[in-house]
Order: sequence, then C-alpha cells, then structure tokens
Amino acid sequence: MSKLTDAERRQIFWTATAIAVAVSLVQGAITTLVEICESEGLWTIRFSLGRREHLWWTGIAMALVASLGSMVLSFLAGNNNDSLGIILLASASSIAVFRYAWPAWRNRHYCSNRWAAWTGPSRTGIDATLVPLIEGNDPWPILSKGVPAMKQHPVDTRLPIFRSNLIADDPTDILKAKKRLIDTVSGQQPDEEKSKSNTPIKPLDRVPDDKTGLYAPIYADKSASLLWGSHIGFSPRVSRAILAVPQRLLQSSPLTSSGHDGQPVCLAHGILGRNKGLEPHTFIFSLNPGKFEEKCVQWPRPSKVLRTYYREEMNAAYGGLGAVFVDAATELALLLADSSHRLIEDWLSLRMEHQDHSLNNQLAKLGASDEELKVFYRLSYAAMLVSLSAHRKGRKCRPEVKLFTAYWKKYKGGELPAWMDNAVVVERIGREESGAGDTDLDALIEAVLYQIDPPRSV
Repeated sequence: MSKLTDAERRQIFWTATAIAVAVSLVQGAITTLVEICESEGLWTIRFSLGRREHLWWTGIAMALVASLGSMVLSFLAGNNNDSLGIILLASASSIAVFRYAWPAWRNRHYCSNRWAAWTGPSRTGIDATLVPLIEGNDPWPILSKGVPAMKQHPVDTRLPIFRSNLIADDPTDILKAKKRLIDTVSGQQPDEEKSKSNTPIKPLDRVPDDKTGLYAPIYADKSASLLWGSHIGFSPRVSRAILAVPQRLLQSSPLTSSGHDGQPVCLAHGILGRNKGLEPHTFIFSLNPGKFEEKCVQWPRPSKVLRTYYREEMNAAYGGLGAVFVDAATELALLLADSSHRLIEDWLSLRMEHQDHSLNNQLAKLGASDEELKVFYRLSYAAMLVSLSAHRKGRKCRPEVKLFTAYWKKYKGGELPAWMDNAVVVERIGREESGAGDTDLDALIEAVLYQIDPPRSV
C-alpha cells in the first residue's frame, strides 16, 4: 500500500466518498417516494415497488460495503484522516444489511403475494343501464378506445415507465363515459333520428362468455356482476377497497391492532376486497372448526390460537355484512397464516379466490335455472375456503359442483337438476376430485355446511 502515490490515494478516497454520496441520494429518493405513495394513497405504485424492495436494499448495502472497502484501502495507503469515515461507513453498512436488506429478503415472498392478493381480478357490480353496452365477442378493447381519457383515482395510478397495451381505466368508468358519449350524440341529432336512438337498449339476449366477464344470470332491471382483470385485457391495479384498510396493515411488516403478525390479515383484505359480488350478506357458510382444521392440508393449524384476534379485525371491517361473512373472512386469514408462501402464490395465480366464471357461464348454457346459479354464488365463499384448505400443486378447480351437490342433497332434497348428468358436469366433478391425494374433500365440504339455516327463496 505504501507504493501508492498521493494522487492514487486521493483518487481512492474520493471514489469512496462519491459512492457514499450517490447511495445516500438514491436511498433518500426511494424512501421519499415510498412515503409519498403511502401518504397520498398511490398503492399500486407502492405495492409494485414493494415487490422489488429486497433488490434495491441489497444494491444499497452492496454499494455501501464497496464504499467502505475503498475507504479502508485509502486508510491503509496512508490517509490517516479517514478513520472517522471508516467508522461512519461501517455503521451505515451494518444498518443497511441487517436493518433493511435482510428483513426485505425475508419478506420478499409476502410482498409478491401481497401484490397478487390486491391486484388480481376484481368482481364488481355494473348498473343495469350500462350492462347492454357490453356486447360482442371481445368488447373491452373497443369500449376503452371509444371514450375520452379519464382522470384516474390515486389508487389506480401506475409508474409511467413502461408502455402497456392493457386497459388502464376502471370498467365502470369506461361504461359511464361511453353512456355519456351516447347520450351527448343522441342529444345533438335531429328529432327523427333522436326518436330512433331513444329506443331502449335491449339487455344481453345471450349467455355471457369469458370475454365479457359477466356472470349469469343477467336481468333487464338489475345490476350485473362483472369479473375483470388482466384475463380480459385490463392492467393490474390495487383494489380501491384498500381505502378502508388501516395503514398499519399496509406496511412491509404489518401488525394487527393486538400487535400480532398482520401479513395474513392484509392478504385476506386484498382477496375479500375483490371477490364479494353483489349480495355478500346472502353467503351460505357454517363452519365446524375442529373438523375443518383436522382435514386441512395445513394441519395442525398452529395459527388457530389467533382466531379471537383475527375475528376482531374482520368484525371491525365487515361487521355490517353479517356474522357469516365475518366467520368466512376470519377463517380465510387463519388459513393464509398457516399456508406456505408458495402455496398461496399458486392458489392466487389460478384465481381460486373467485367463483369459477367459466363454470358459471357453462352451467347457464346447459340450462341451469337462475335459482341454481345463485346457489353457486351463495356457496362461493365456502368453496373458496375448501379450495385453499385442500390446495396443492396441480389442483386447478374449486370444488364448486361437489359443494353444490352436497348442499342440494342435504338442504333442498329431491332430485338433482337434470344438467348434473351432462358429460361436461361429470367431467368437471372428476377434475375437482383429482389431485386431492389423501385430503378428505367430502369431510371438508361437510365441515363448511355444518349448521345451515333452512333454505330460503333466492
């Protein structure tokens, strides 16, 4: 080291200083961006950054270590005034590694699943006057191009770095803008043309399909249920339901009000904010906790001791939807707490949190009545919990038909609907049972239909 010239020693010193200053600026910029996102509700950007949090903290830590190495090299070369800088950089490097980079790496799977839980497909209600606008084999690209640019909600805002062909606007906003455009054009037409254009738009005269995103049944005078997301051309964004979630649950290391780990609760809120449908107060679900826990793939379910604390969280958020919804929400959070990150990732990637849209459309085409289709919807949360409790790699179907069959036989009585004998439905039941391994699917279904109130008209 003594062979280094004064110029070389100064060069090493200023290199170390430049790295430290650059790292400080980058770290400050990222921290400020995160704080802005959280304070202004830019949750799509915040959760997107969260998926890469471990990478940027690793980069910062490595840069600080490189700066520390340069400073030590400068000190050994004879710059004895660098001792204070070495101490400061050593402290900063330790903090970056052990306080930020290491926890970020441990949280990386959670942050990835948090993004999936909050940005997956959403089920939303569409006003009866707007439903007829959803027509054609692939309506959304056409509808989105025919309306003027709209101001986005802060939650929907994305980083304008990469240009995407996916639709960035909310489907309800698109339909409302389209309706206003039609009304404006109609108002500018001559009286004869106006009388023709004012003829009421007929509702869909066919069963909806995967491209429309609509669930059957559809009525002329009632709102319809729409499942929308990247599968029909929309850009992923965080659900606006996040506005009702306490900010303590939205941190990288969230906590419940009781001080317990809040990660499962945050994931559950993301799922529940997207899949309720139009009438969540009518869900059919009654749990036998002991039997359900014993038959789950997550057995022995260590997080069951948190049931009371998680129920308090869910009751505060969803108490207005009734005890059945709170019970289902609580069990979902407990199941997520006992599931591995890989299992949750696989389950969410298959859209298993949602009522099977393709099955709904298929059964409508096979002649299922409106009442039967509504029973499938009312059983959708029970099916969600059974699917998660029995999930493993390779399972791709929620046990919706098996659950419907068990409910119909137990509480409706009489013969099963004629469409149950169709080859398509029989094949579907086989797929629901396949891949279960040693999981007792029938016992799980029985456990979520433990004590159901007498069936009422739907």
